[in-house]
Amino acid sequence: MEKPIKYMKNAKIIMERGKCSWGRCYFCGWGKKIVDASIEDLKKRYKRFIEKVVKKKGIEVVEILPSGSFLDERQFPREFVKYCIEEAKKAGVKAVIIESRPEFINDEILQYIKVEGIEIHVAIGLEIADDEILLKYYNKGITVKDYLRAVETLRRNGFKVRTYILVNGHPILQDFNLHYKLLKKTMNLVLKMSDSVVIINTYPHLKSELWEDWINLRWKPLDKEQFLKLVGEWAEDPRVELDFNNLNFIPKFPREKKIPLKGVGKEYLLHPYYEVWQDFFVRFYEPPPGKEYLLFAPCSYKKPYTRSKTWRAFLGRISGYPFFKKIHIVVVSTPGVIPYEFINYYPFNAYDWPLWLETEEMKKEYIKVT
Repeated sequence: MEKPIKYMKNAKIIMERGKCSWGRCYFCGWGKKIVDASIEDLKKRYKRFIEKVVKKKGIEVVEILPSGSFLDERQFPREFVKYCIEEAKKAGVKAVIIESRPEFINDEILQYIKVEGIEIHVAIGLEIADDEILLKYYNKGITVKDYLRAVETLRRNGFKVRTYILVNGHPILQDFNLHYKLLKKTMNLVLKMSDSVVIINTYPHLKSELWEDWINLRWKPLDKEQFLKLVGEWAEDPRVELDFNNLNFIPKFPREKKIPLKGVGKEYLLHPYYEVWQDFFVRFYEPPPGKEYLLFAPCSYKKPYTRSKTWRAFLGRISGYPFFKKIHIVVVSTPGVIPYEFINYYPFNAYDWPLWLETEEMKKEYIKVT
């Protein structure tokens, strides 16, 4: 192709079926999912994607994101993989990106799915070029040697190589100097091996072990400034893509973790659920565009706040004025500060602080914290 893949117009489609064959990576929640989907249903979805997105928008690169490995035949039969590539070619696509763990990359399947006239890029999640971290901390179940073997197999069969690198994927890597040293070693290797490299910022996936470390305040995601400080030297390399916010990150909680937070005490003022949200508001949140005025509002016993008499009264008084749309409402309450657009999110819709149980000492602590 005449230009690097990072500069081409691309579109992504998520293809989920079955379960990841490994499913034990420390940082990954996708691999824990089991999805019941027929190949016929997936074909219909893919066909709609080709017609409504790829053809209409003149897409040059199609990226297929599986919940596991697209070359694992227990998840995706090879006939279906080839079908997806052929349909993309018919739509005028120049390249298709698929993902796989190294153990499913072999000569036989590559020769079967190969389609002339379109580039096939196989993405491998190496994450980091350090076997101790891969096996002991990330629990990837692969080594650098496995990655290199897969790369050699892809090259031998005329396929392109795409490598995923994960930064900050474990609490041990929150030491910046250690992390940078390992990242530098990793990039020196993968830039020799790959046609393209994606450096991915880690966020807490639901159902992952990392989520538990995040919610228990043992790990934090990198904000944009921290991420660029770590990886910025590769930003201008035409082979390298920086993926800072791949999940459009906001704190999320699985149903079984959504407990009512009702009571008075330090444990309710400094609850980990509140702490991760406040960290998000401080380091990741950006106010909606067009807001010029900040209005701090009190919380209410009723949840969501908009159901209370106080909120109905003050919103009723100001909502008719032309400047109302320029007002950014922020609630001050036990969990901290809560921008208006998040008042229906857990736990802001599921807590209570009974004022009649407050002591003078607790009031002072409340003021200090909030």
